[in-house]
Amino acid sequence: MSKTVIVVDDSKLSRMHVRGIILRNKPDWTVIEAANSAELYGKLDESDIHIAIIDFNMPGDNGLEAAARLLQAKPDIRVAIITANAQDSVVSGIRALGAAFMPKPLEEEQMARFLAASSLPRRPSSSDAAGGDAG
Repeated sequence: MSKTVIVVDDSKLSRMHVRGIILRNKPDWTVIEAANSAELYGKLDESDIHIAIIDFNMPGDNGLEAAARLLQAKPDIRVAIITANAQDSVVSGIRALGAAFMPKPLEEEQMARFLAASSLPRRPSSSDAAGGDAG
């Protein structure tokens, strides 16, 4: 199934790099870009976005703040945050959101694994099981 991925990074070169990796691994997918979190929020209603790959260091909301806001609006979107900042507080913040952490420099194999995993249906979370579905 074809997916739409949004790449959010203030560096055009970085967006082009990530776009290239995505299209080499998933040539039938659609890739759109945003230069910052404000553009990301503006594109949420324009496109049916399935996956977001967000840089941590951006003007305006950082990657964690943008991912949190994105997941509040669209909880089914798969999110990866790319950063060279591997401090424990940053990585734990990424994991607390349920997002994937991808260190810079970005490795194509790691991105390919994330894209492949994002193609699969989500596993039910423990909160899904605890809340139960009366159906």
